[in-house]
Amino acid sequence: MPFVQNRPGLADRRAPKYAQPVIEPAVVRLTAETLPDNVALSRSVGWQDTESDWRVLHEAATVFGVRSAGRLVAQVGLGDYGRAGTVAKMVVAPEAQGQKIGGRLMETLLEEAERRAMPVLGLVATDAGRPLYERRGFAAVGETVVLVGTPAPLAFTGAAAPLADAAAAARVEGRWMDCSRAVLLGARFREAIATSALVGRDGGVRAFAMATAQGPVALIGPIVAETEDEARMLITSLFQRAPGPVRIDVPAEHAGFRSWLQQLGLQEQVRRLEMARGAARLPWQVPQRFALASQAWG
Repeated sequence: MPFVQNRPGLADRRAPKYAQPVIEPAVVRLTAETLPDNVALSRSVGWQDTESDWRVLHEAATVFGVRSAGRLVAQVGLGDYGRAGTVAKMVVAPEAQGQKIGGRLMETLLEEAERRAMPVLGLVATDAGRPLYERRGFAAVGETVVLVGTPAPLAFTGAAAPLADAAAAARVEGRWMDCSRAVLLGARFREAIATSALVGRDGGVRAFAMATAQGPVALIGPIVAETEDEARMLITSLFQRAPGPVRIDVPAEHAGFRSWLQQLGLQEQVRRLEMARGAARLPWQVPQRFALASQAWG
């Protein structure tokens, strides 16, 4: 029998090999206890989120996240508007990007929306996030314009008064929107630094606006009013009650309102697409919406 010398590694090559399974971090439900981690993750990608933003998220949305080595590296919220919902605060940490974590989060969120019988979902997309959403059936249905700056002083006519409660705001929206944002409005009302409302002859609120603090800036929104003149009265009142720099996200269709804000000293900073899945128009995209609650909420 010929002599065969075993070369180094030959036995290893002949023996069957089994690939080690790749264990991916699980997508889990997050609670308000993770609020500091939520803020830190958002700020890691340059967003100016505050604990107030995330208190509202945890109250009015179902928040999912992914942890790696004990650290929160991805998160997203599903805001509940009844048969419709909003996709809020999709964030993946820079070091975790390119690992399909965002896709797994979206699949979990879509499964939850289906379980709740939410046929319509909406969001405001960053340029980086748009391809992820398009692959999952979202399409552009509108555009929003972010304006920032310190408005020039305006004479306050006294026509507007503080909003008495969030339920009144929900009734106003119910006149025009085919969805219920009552939980969101209640959460935002509790976090508001200023509110404004116009009252009709019947004593009921006919238009409203809110402002919340986002660091040194007052985030103005939502503003819901029947006419642009009413929207101007509301925002004039808010500027009096929350002086200083402001941010306001305005639907692009309100060109006259945006022009008026620019005349007051605000500047257009960026434009973002509103996207929808399951509808050609989102139920909260109505002419009476003069400012978004925020990009997270539409």
